[in-house]
Amino acid sequence: MPRLLGFALLLLALGLALYAAWSGWSAAGDVGIGAHGVVAMLLGAFFSLLLAGGLIALMLFSRRRGYDQAAADAMPPRRRRPPED
Repeated sequence: MPRLLGFALLLLALGLALYAAWSGWSAAGDVGIGAHGVVAMLLGAFFSLLLAGGLIALMLFSRRRGYDQAAADAMPPRRRRPPED
């Protein structure tokens, strides 16, 4: 049940974000984007993807080299619950 509630909340947040984006886009009317705006948008998207890829690469590098193992060893072991029927 908690998993279903979390999924429903995520869908609600996505719906609200889409509604806000649609409202903002509609409120702008027929305002055009100039060449500088297009270049800025493309550069922003490119560098956002570059940053995300770099952070994922660092995460994988750290995991493969074992830098995170000391933190994982310090955590208490998880207790497993029996599956619910």
